[in-house]
Amino acid sequence: MKQSPELRYEDSPRYDTAPIAGVIILLVFVDLLLAFLIPETFWIMVGTAVFELLLFYFIIPRKYQILDDRVRILLGSPIKYDIPLSTIKEARPAGGAEAWVYFGLRLATSGKGVIELIRRGGMDVVFSPRDRQTFLEQLELAMRSASRRHDLSPK
Repeated sequence: MKQSPELRYEDSPRYDTAPIAGVIILLVFVDLLLAFLIPETFWIMVGTAVFELLLFYFIIPRKYQILDDRVRILLGSPIKYDIPLSTIKEARPAGGAEAWVYFGLRLATSGKGVIELIRRGGMDVVFSPRDRQTFLEQLELAMRSASRRHDLSPK
């Protein structure tokens, strides 16, 4: 029987509340403004505003976890994004600009403490844990341990 992976480290995201809230408020405001200016579109625009609020709820990260075999990014319940450690080529600090403009999966919620995961397959990822240094240290330990387990496993 296969054991579930053990949680090695967990951190919460660092949030830049003003830009995130600004984008959400702007989108909903425009939707509702159009709903009132063009009465025929009222319910469509109200539905769009609700959809956008739900979308932000489901895509804004809640926790970052390092397990024995993967990095897990917990989004709005029940959604999670798993990144197998075996696919991570490099984990490194990234600049604040990557938090907002990035070619890859952008799950950063702040311009401070950004981490970039360069992957062997799949999209590269940026995210922003509260304690970048500890996260990188724990990730390095987990990757070394996973590599050793893989090297020792029967072929």
